[in-house]
Amino acid sequence: MDKNPKFIRYLEKKGVFASVVSIRHLADLRSDIDALHEKGLLDETFYSEYANPYFEPQLPRNFGKAKSIIVVSIPQPKIRTTFCYNGRQMHLTVPPTYFDYYPTYRRVKSLLIEAFRPKSYRFARAVLPVKTLAVRSGLALYGRNNITYIPKYGSFHRLMAFYSDYESPIDNWNERRALPLCDKCKACANVCPTNAIQKERFLLHVERCLPFFNEKDSKHAFPDWIDPSAHNCIVGCMLCQKACPYDKDIINWCEDRGIFSEEETAYLLKGKFTGIKAKKMDKKLKRVGLDLTIFPRNLKVFISKR
Repeated sequence: MDKNPKFIRYLEKKGVFASVVSIRHLADLRSDIDALHEKGLLDETFYSEYANPYFEPQLPRNFGKAKSIIVVSIPQPKIRTTFCYNGRQMHLTVPPTYFDYYPTYRRVKSLLIEAFRPKSYRFARAVLPVKTLAVRSGLALYGRNNITYIPKYGSFHRLMAFYSDYESPIDNWNERRALPLCDKCKACANVCPTNAIQKERFLLHVERCLPFFNEKDSKHAFPDWIDPSAHNCIVGCMLCQKACPYDKDIINWCEDRGIFSEEETAYLLKGKFTGIKAKKMDKKLKRVGLDLTIFPRNLKVFISKR
């Protein structure tokens, strides 16, 4: 017999997967992060940049009667976008989760409202360590690369969380669990170009992870120790996912979206963005999970490799 609440079964029919925990575990999420910090396992630069609000989650001021946290997983492909340069086309990848956040958020919130009808509950976006929550709730499992995995879709999914005044009859709070093969498999560690995934510990050295650098504003140059050959996505990195056996059946799931003309590529390479043209370009970039802050730096590394 399926013990999941009705709303979870409803979401699954819509292609969205979910789990729920009691609101009292909000303090446990803080404790999980604090414990890592106290053990010296979190880089201080990373911790200071992300400490609020993700590492110190708080209920919204107008949501004092929250009773649960609902975490959802929405399958998403990677995006392939094209930049035209010197008469040629560069097909560059944007990993899953970088694009369509707000359309996805609105869709999921609407589905939650539908799932509970005729009853009416409140839902508010929860800003918190959502990967930890997903694993603690049993919705996902950790990979050695510290990315979360779900059945069938592997790491190709986006996580979101919502505070709700819905009081769940179940509380899916569990110990953190990893994928079964991760204990012996070293595929992701072997391909990591920055040695962020190390064999002697499970926790990622996030301060060495490529996205830690290529998600920053373009005014920050890449460190000299990062080999130019490491770059494989216009933002983020997918080398560990490509090597992961749990992604072998989904790794080619891709959506082509967005072509940037020679003129637009030249504009992005100049790095001077002001006025109406910049606003139009930023809008176009957001459709593929990008924005002007990472240009021209991220694009130049691919130009130099050609």
